[in-house]
Amino acid sequence: MVSKIYSLPRKSRQGTQRELHSTRSSLSCFLMVLGLIVLPSVLSAPLFAQAPSVGPGQLYNQENDPVLKSIEEITIRDCLGNSVPLEQEVRRSDGEWVPLKSVLDSGLPVLFNPIYFSCPMLCNLVVENLIKSMAECDLVLGKDYEMVTLSIDPRDEALDARNRKRALVEVFREEAELTGISTDSAEKGWHFLTGEEKQIRPIAESVGFDYEWNSYNEEYAHGAGAFILSPDGVLTRTLQGVEFDPQSLRLALVEASNGKVGTWADKLILTCFVYDPTKARYGPAALLVMRLGGLVTVLGLAGFLLALRRKDRQNASSEADSIDSQREQA
Repeated sequence: MVSKIYSLPRKSRQGTQRELHSTRSSLSCFLMVLGLIVLPSVLSAPLFAQAPSVGPGQLYNQENDPVLKSIEEITIRDCLGNSVPLEQEVRRSDGEWVPLKSVLDSGLPVLFNPIYFSCPMLCNLVVENLIKSMAECDLVLGKDYEMVTLSIDPRDEALDARNRKRALVEVFREEAELTGISTDSAEKGWHFLTGEEKQIRPIAESVGFDYEWNSYNEEYAHGAGAFILSPDGVLTRTLQGVEFDPQSLRLALVEASNGKVGTWADKLILTCFVYDPTKARYGPAALLVMRLGGLVTVLGLAGFLLALRRKDRQNASSEADSIDSQREQA
C-alpha cells in the first residue's frame, strides 16, 4: 500500500495523504465520542446492578416486595403477662435438643434476645447496645440473671450458635473490663439457641416479637427490642428500641426476680417508679407522686399547727410565770 502511494504523481500523492489525514481525524473523533458515551456506562454498571436509580420519593421496586407493603405490621406487640411455651424443643449451641424449660431452670430472671445470625444490620445494633448496657448495669451475668439469644432463622445451625456465642461473649468481656463487672460466669449464663420454624415462631409470638421473611431481599423484617422474663418464663417487661438504659435494664431484672437480686435501694425505687414505654426507662409514678405529695403537705400542715400550739403554750406558761413572780414581789 505504501509503495503504491509513493508511485503516484505528486498531486495524487498529496490528495491521497489529505484523504488519509481526514479519515484518521474523523476516526479519532468517532472513537472519542464513543468513549465519552460508553465509558461512564461501563464504570457505573456495578452501581446500577446493585441499586437502579429511582425518582425522589419512590420506593425501590415496592410492588415486588410484599414485606415493604406491610412493614407497619412488623412490630413488637404488648404481651406482658404471657408465658413462653416451656415445652417447645430448642437446640442448644452444643447441638442437643432440649425443652425450653430446661434452659430456664436457674431460678434467675432472663434477658431474652431474639435475632438471627446473618442479619446485616439491626440485630447487630441491638446486641451491641445490649452488651454495653449489660456491662454498665452493675449486675453479674450468670449470677444475677441469665441471657437467652434465640435465632429466628431456621437455617442457623448449632455451629453458627457456637461461633456467635464465642464472639459475643468475648465482646462482652471487653466491655466489662471497662466497668469492672465480673464475667466469670458469663459463658455459662448466656445461652444461644436455634431450632426449626415450628418451634421458633411460637416462642417469638409469645413475647410479641413479629418477624417476616422478605424473599425479595432475602432477609428478615422484624422489630427491635429485648424482653425480660421471670424465672418461670413469664414476660414481665418489654424493652423496645435499639438503645437500652443500663439503670432501666437493672430495674427490669430486679422487678422480674421479685426482689431476689438487686439492693434495697432498687426495691425502694421500684415502689415509687414505673416503666414508661414511651421513654424506654423507669420514671416516677404520677398517681403515687400525687399521693405522696398530698401526704407530705398534710404532714407539713400538721407539724406547723403543732409547732404553733406548742409556741402558744410556751407563751402562756411564760405569762403565767411572770404574773406569779410579780405577785410574789408585791
